[in-house]
Amino acid sequence: MYCTRTDRWEIHDVYANPVPLHCGESFEMKVGTVFLPCRIELDHDWVIYFFNTRFHLHPEVSYWIRVE
Repeated sequence: MYCTRTDRWEIHDVYANPVPLHCGESFEMKVGTVFLPCRIELDHDWVIYFFNTRFHLHPEVSYWIRVE
């Protein structure tokens, strides 16, 4: 989920307190029914890179991710 106060994406649900994501962090993001490896970066907006494809994150949408 996006936190407007800190201007960061945070991991919720699994942890007692939200865990902020930082530029360059890698994880897997659910796309359709599969999890794809990706990394998060801050350009003008927060983006996810899947291989060579850039995906802009929408601050009002929650995304399913898997962190190992």
